[in-house]
Amino acid sequence: MKDTSNPSAAPHLLHRGTTNFPSVFAVEPATQLRWPRVILVTLAGVVSHTFGRSTMPLLLPAISDDLGLSATTAGATGSVNMAAYLCGVIAVTYLANRLAPSLLMKIGLWTILAGLLSLGTAQNTWQLMIGTGLAGFGGAGIWLTMPVIATTGVSAAKRGMVMGSLTATMGVASIVVPFATSGLRGIVDNDGAWREIWLIETLAASAILVVLYVVLRDDVSPRLPLGAGIRAITRLQGWKTAVFFYMAFAFVASSWFQFFGLSLENDHNMSREFTTHMWALMGIGGVLGALTFGRLSDRLGRPRTMCIVTAAGATTCLLVLVGEMWAAALAAAIYGVSAMAVPSLTATFVRDQVDEHDFTAVFGAMTIFYGPASVVGPISGGVLADITGSYRLSYILLAVTFAFASLAAWRLPRIEKDN
Repeated sequence: MKDTSNPSAAPHLLHRGTTNFPSVFAVEPATQLRWPRVILVTLAGVVSHTFGRSTMPLLLPAISDDLGLSATTAGATGSVNMAAYLCGVIAVTYLANRLAPSLLMKIGLWTILAGLLSLGTAQNTWQLMIGTGLAGFGGAGIWLTMPVIATTGVSAAKRGMVMGSLTATMGVASIVVPFATSGLRGIVDNDGAWREIWLIETLAASAILVVLYVVLRDDVSPRLPLGAGIRAITRLQGWKTAVFFYMAFAFVASSWFQFFGLSLENDHNMSREFTTHMWALMGIGGVLGALTFGRLSDRLGRPRTMCIVTAAGATTCLLVLVGEMWAAALAAAIYGVSAMAVPSLTATFVRDQVDEHDFTAVFGAMTIFYGPASVVGPISGGVLADITGSYRLSYILLAVTFAFASLAAWRLPRIEKDN
């Protein structure tokens, strides 16, 4: 139970959420939660994560061949994306009490739209970096507003399921994009096509933006209080362990995706079509993981469930090294489960302890730690690959980091949930 008598005891939260959305998700009993509205708002996450982040690793082998990127430069695209996201989080945290949450989400969507257009017309590395940077920066405006919107009026006992729906929606999109990519490449008879994919996503993002303008048209959500800076992190129980866990996951999550396709093609000579379809398998695993482990955490507890999924994630790094198609497929499916489950589980773990009005301040403080780890991961993995001539050592490092994250999750305090 939360101790409301001592503000400093208001413990813990870890996801991108912000504020109440009275008109979009009126504060209502969890039994009357309007799922259609929730799903429509989660479409913004498709723009920020599926389009703005995970499409880049999917297309990276083709982009690298076309523009002649080294492993270090390929890794740098991920580092730029995450560095820009960190800057976006700082900006959103600063603006949280000045602009309405719905406006922050729309600004984020417009920024990503500009990034996608830049990527779809990129002719050189600099334009590629600008596009991925804009996509990362805009993602903060979306991911810092979705979780609290979705969980407003939802009891702690059901938050895992609701939060799981956020990443499940992104997982569904992650299934569609690889097949759409293969289909388009077949139509144009070019397995190296990549700009066309970004342009199609630009059109899809534009449609989602229109839908969200309609959904949020009557929003009167209150502006949020100004954050308390990095000291807000001390509101979390076991905050040091939570920070270590989040940083370890950030290091892995920003790198595993980035080099998966490159590793399969360059280290193990797998076909581009097979590699592309692996992203769909990851999406399927993501949908199942987000929903299944969200509900499991409602019963088993967030820390224990987080420990299980990160331990499973560690095995995927070793499976990548096997170099067989069956192992690659298994790695993709299991990693999809882990990658999609951890963010929502972490957010729910924090949401169990921190009220809506504290969410942005605490998560903003968490992201100050998350950001550097997610920036260092891709660039270090790329440098290791250039030095050793393969991605083998990079994935060994990721396996060890994932294992430490699992141990940290086991040590996190288990919070007694309200009904």
